[in-house]
Amino acid sequence: MLDLRAAQPDVLVLVGTQTGNSEVVADAIADALGDLGFAAHLLDMAEAYPEVLADYRQVVAVTCTWSDGTFPDNAVDFVEALDAVRPDLSGVRFGVCGLGDRDYDPYYQTAAMRLVGLLRASGATEAQPLHDIDGGPTADDVAGAVAWAVRCATAFAR
Repeated sequence: MLDLRAAQPDVLVLVGTQTGNSEVVADAIADALGDLGFAAHLLDMAEAYPEVLADYRQVVAVTCTWSDGTFPDNAVDFVEALDAVRPDLSGVRFGVCGLGDRDYDPYYQTAAMRLVGLLRASGATEAQPLHDIDGGPTADDVAGAVAWAVRCATAFAR
């Protein structure tokens, strides 16, 4: 049994999606975090603003890379604002799960990697390295993302 008592109860789960695939993964991650005792707050990036990140100590973001390495439509404004505002996130631990397609190299996971960089530049600490999903997501991809989220939760408790 995981001992997560040192973790904060609230986790923000951000979703950047174009076709709904990231939302499928984010829903599964939020459910898994809920099963571990967290209050997982699912938030579409279209509704997010950079300062909301500072209200949480733990953030999990699920986003896809779209087209020529860009963010999905619902995430563009949030990411541009995050880049411009750069809120102090020095007390935040995060993980990013990226969905992409290797057939679109050299753009594979560029949006997810850029989000990792922006969060780090704002002072946040990566709890787990970027988890990537190539294509899909298949049931195995979702299960892998959930296992990664559990590792994030364990890191949040440290």
